[in-house]
Amino acid sequence: MADRPRERLAVPRRDFVARIARAAAVAPAVVGLIEGSVEALPKGQDTDLAVLFAAIALEHQAIAVYDQGLKRDLFPPGLKGYATEFRGDHLGHRDTQVAIAEERGGRPPAPLGRYEMGALRTADELIRHALLIEVAAERAYQAVVSQIRTKDYLLSAAFILVDEVRHMTVWRRVLGLKIY
Repeated sequence: MADRPRERLAVPRRDFVARIARAAAVAPAVVGLIEGSVEALPKGQDTDLAVLFAAIALEHQAIAVYDQGLKRDLFPPGLKGYATEFRGDHLGHRDTQVAIAEERGGRPPAPLGRYEMGALRTADELIRHALLIEVAAERAYQAVVSQIRTKDYLLSAAFILVDEVRHMTVWRRVLGLKIY
């Protein structure tokens, strides 16, 4: 994996994140923010819940990717520890955000019954897909963090953003890609 010449990962970031958000029935205004067609969302409880629901949908997707790779034993032995750790991080992100949403009277989205991941036959394909999810999550959190008005969720989103960047950095290094 890392012995390949350095290359850039072509990631249709906004399209990918927006597709996940739409599949999870996230509010159209939040999808517009992620796509870049909306500059700002109205401040308020409804916006915070819509942002939370979008983030929860992304966490469900990330958990599914790591579950699939671990279940099918696609992560090489030296990387399985990272995959297990990152899956645990995403479970924690999801659980934290679900608790925040429920405290505010929201009904967070459940995981989808199935996620489109392609064939994922090799470790390289799986790690590239995991990277795609991490990049999408990092970009989504960057896009929505300025829209959050409540301190507890803003703090949570900031910590999660740090994790997403850490995950993304590890997978980019494994694949021999530029970090930025």
